[in-house]
Amino acid sequence: MNTPGTDELERLIEQAVAHFSSAPTDALAFAELAHAGLGPDTPAALQARAWWARGLARHYLGQHVAGLGDLTHALGWVPPGDLALRSRVLRGLCIGCQLMGSLDAALTWATEALDVARCHGDPTLVADAQLSVGVVCSQCGDAEGGLLHYRTVLGFFESSGDAVRCIRVLNNMGINCKNLGRLDESAAHFERAQALARNVGDAGMCATLGTNLGETLWRLGRHAEARFTLDTAIAQLQLGGNPDPEANARNTLGRLLIDIGEPAAAQAELERSLQLSDATGSRVHTAIAHASLAELHKAAGRFEAALHHREAHHSAEQARFSEESAAKLRAIRVQLELAEAQHSAELHRLQHAAIAATHEELQRLHNDLLAADVEKTRLLGRLNELSRTDALTGLANRRQLDERLSEEFARARRHGHPLTVAMCDLDFFKRVNDRLGHTTGDEVLRRVGQILRERCRGTDLVARYGGEEFCIVFLQADASLAASACETLRTAIADHAWAEVHPTLSVTVSIGLSDNVQLGDHERLLADADRHLYDAKHSGRNQVQWHGARSLGSRGQTA
Repeated sequence: MNTPGTDELERLIEQAVAHFSSAPTDALAFAELAHAGLGPDTPAALQARAWWARGLARHYLGQHVAGLGDLTHALGWVPPGDLALRSRVLRGLCIGCQLMGSLDAALTWATEALDVARCHGDPTLVADAQLSVGVVCSQCGDAEGGLLHYRTVLGFFESSGDAVRCIRVLNNMGINCKNLGRLDESAAHFERAQALARNVGDAGMCATLGTNLGETLWRLGRHAEARFTLDTAIAQLQLGGNPDPEANARNTLGRLLIDIGEPAAAQAELERSLQLSDATGSRVHTAIAHASLAELHKAAGRFEAALHHREAHHSAEQARFSEESAAKLRAIRVQLELAEAQHSAELHRLQHAAIAATHEELQRLHNDLLAADVEKTRLLGRLNELSRTDALTGLANRRQLDERLSEEFARARRHGHPLTVAMCDLDFFKRVNDRLGHTTGDEVLRRVGQILRERCRGTDLVARYGGEEFCIVFLQADASLAASACETLRTAIADHAWAEVHPTLSVTVSIGLSDNVQLGDHERLLADADRHLYDAKHSGRNQVQWHGARSLGSRGQTA
């Protein structure tokens, strides 16, 4: 076979680049052909680009160890004066680390890519690198910081007439504004991006933007517009044959239909989303669909079905957390292995070159690596902390609850200590969202979380279980003692000055307790408390139910 010339290598690399996200298998095939054509006379810049293309294609296919190795190799081939190529390879390393879930390393590479681009002076290169910084900041939870970068980048792409990049940036801005609760801004960004996508004929991006816009319109209470937008997006996604975004769109439509009082249609959408999620293995969409179906069945009084979906939601969430944790550990392990390999290779080079002065530089690089590792550990700790806290209420989230309750359950069984779990559900909370809006609903959840946190003991664990449900783990307390504490909490919530939030607002809570640590595991303990919660709902709400005394508190009050 003839060795490809420079022009053919360039063509193969460009083909790989064009297929990274849409068809990564094809991208890798083109990159492998380019890589096979490299020879000792191939220019260094072309060598770097071939390694870079294969590395990114491997990352998009999930081959992260090989991908990171290729990209690191590409960085070594970049000619010293080629700042443009160096910035692109650094951005490739950033993207690879993002796909691996190693956000601290991704931020390091993105920042370095931006510094190099600024030294080069090409404004397009600077804008691309700054976009990467904005994406990583947003993924790390800094939505406001990400928006600052996106605004700067959008201004440049608008002035240069780059509609394709404008669409990407506007979509990112819409997502960040939605996460910050600035829903009118979010809708405006998505609508503008969708108009641009139609102009350039990108039907797939139109569908993605339609899903995002539909969720924002729903949260704004613009239900008819939201439904039309989501229906249109789903129709486009079905033509594209990609089940994962279709599952996401159907989840959003299902939750909207629950809100507007069409439970049968909502159930059909959510069950179809589950089928699509099972086909793709998406834990996120599976968990959302089960949680929504649990809410739907509970509202209809089908408590067995609601409990089934709640448990399925919990299983999907647990599996997702396990996969994310494993991915983070793999990312750290890969980076350490590459760092050690680079260190060994550099030491070997120095030994054979006998350049004594470089030993000092090697020590400096080693110290920098140690310092970077310390910073990485700090950032991972921060990311772990954020992943265990509910963003709205500041309470422990479901992940932290499961971990802590599992430990405390085992300890209670081992030492014979009492342990009680309370499941709390706000009565008629859907009416608050329907009549007063999601912003008022969010404020109610924040205040209830504050009441629970302030009035529970420091040794107890208070967590947001999901939606309008909260969970309290009472340590060293049986159901009788916990019921007394819960009655105090029930009264505090009912007597709170809700008129400060809205003049017509009142809020009550139903609570179910269980202290039966003989049930086998903490999940059954939660399910038992949930059953008593359903009893409280059936018996008129605004009361505490447990096995020892059937009810405490008032009956029949509504929010």
